[in-house]
Amino acid sequence: MQILCLAGLCAVASELLAAYGDTTGDVAAVLFVLVIFMGLYGAPALLAREVVRRAGWGWPSLLLFFLALGIAQACLIDQSLFAEDYQGYEGWAEARRATFIPALSISAFNAYNFILGHVIYSFGAPVAIAEAWRPQRATKPWLGPFGLAVAIAAYLGTALLIVLDPESHNASGPQLATSSILVLACLAAAWRVGQRNEPPERGRTGRRAPSVGRVFGVTFALVVAGTFAEETWSGFALGMTTTALLAAFVWRSAGRPGWGLRHAAAVGIAYLVSRGLFAFTYFPLAGDVAPIPKYAHNVVMLAVVLVAAWTAVGRRRSLPGPMEGQAAP
Repeated sequence: MQILCLAGLCAVASELLAAYGDTTGDVAAVLFVLVIFMGLYGAPALLAREVVRRAGWGWPSLLLFFLALGIAQACLIDQSLFAEDYQGYEGWAEARRATFIPALSISAFNAYNFILGHVIYSFGAPVAIAEAWRPQRATKPWLGPFGLAVAIAAYLGTALLIVLDPESHNASGPQLATSSILVLACLAAAWRVGQRNEPPERGRTGRRAPSVGRVFGVTFALVVAGTFAEETWSGFALGMTTTALLAAFVWRSAGRPGWGLRHAAAVGIAYLVSRGLFAFTYFPLAGDVAPIPKYAHNVVMLAVVLVAAWTAVGRRRSLPGPMEGQAAP
């Protein structure tokens, strides 16, 4: 059940929570894409977590795995980072031109938004929340041989469906080659970081970690500030600045005594709640969706996040002590 719920949360957090597509409010369409997104995002999140936890590595290695998956999704699978126009989304071409880098043939803002978005929403935040559901299993493998086979088949199958879509044929040969090298570099970095074998209590001295509530509050404030980043160079700078400040806060806090699963989950919850609330402020970028189904969709998706959040941090229970590398999603 925990595995399926994580896959479902990845699907909700990655696409459905933002409610920007023409499936918004269409129950049948939402259920269909939910299954697709569980394979496209939930399956690789489970596989990356499985590798890292079986190896005894921590969140730094896991985040590098997620970065590899994010690059693969945006550059190799749907190739949206290289698209001049994509799925008929309103304003796509204009937004891309605003921070276009001719030498790379990509938009700087899109690179930040797409790749970091996958790292956080598609993979990192859901995993952090799901591990806090059952703390006693947080560092243990979740998949047996059959589960591994199903996850691999689901990921490869759904990824192939996207790759075969004509809308996904946007990258040139050199762009595909460069993206593949970046994916391999991230995987190699994950292995290197995991092999450092740093002492479990590294840096865990002095002041205790901030409370779970404070971690949520600081994360939420910085994420909300980042949502005001427009698709311009100034918006790109704002987004990068808020992300860097949040990363510094979490990294420093995670090195203090008392940091644990609920703290990491609070970071992920703040990201998902902010995305769910922000989705109420706009209509889908494609299709024609009526107000009632649109807002009903927003309410249901936000409710899913709130239930997941309560299960992770709201219940009273004893948790294992802080773990090495539990830096943050």
